[in-house]
Amino acid sequence: MLRLKRRILGLIIVTFLIAGSGASHAQVMIKLSGNHPTGITSQPTGPIDPDRMLSMAITLKLRDQAALNLLLAEQQDPSSPNYHRWLTPQEFSARFGPDPVQFKAVQDWLVAQGFEIVSSSQQRRSITFKGSAARAERVFQTRITAYAGDSYANLTDPSIPERFAGVIGAITGLDNFAHAVPLSSP
Repeated sequence: MLRLKRRILGLIIVTFLIAGSGASHAQVMIKLSGNHPTGITSQPTGPIDPDRMLSMAITLKLRDQAALNLLLAEQQDPSSPNYHRWLTPQEFSARFGPDPVQFKAVQDWLVAQGFEIVSSSQQRRSITFKGSAARAERVFQTRITAYAGDSYANLTDPSIPERFAGVIGAITGLDNFAHAVPLSSP
């Protein structure tokens, strides 16, 4: 009887340790600034249908921006040994593209959150994925609102795990408003 009580007590302790360890792995989330539309003039019609499937993409930042800026300047300087020495896409990706480990970590995180990966290209620094609007709101900690027609937009910048700060550059697909870019400046 004493052995049975010890085993039960041991199982209870192990259960609490396992449950407690999950809580200690909570992710610290940070805002990814500049990732929501501004200046929308139409009025929202209500929340987006939570079951609506969204096609989204994450673009990862370039690595070593300072070295890239230096190389770009050298490629335009006739006195530089790098003058007009262009990189192939593969060379560019190897030097300035996302770290393969970080690229995979972002992809694995998306899958763990329940998103479906549609395509990914480390050379293009892009991961395309899809999921419901409700999932996107929960994972990225933002609210997506419906507008007239079939338009929708996230009202605030999405959040990402702190460990991806400096890795993830942008999330697209949380809105479907056309983003106008002027052809020239006055």
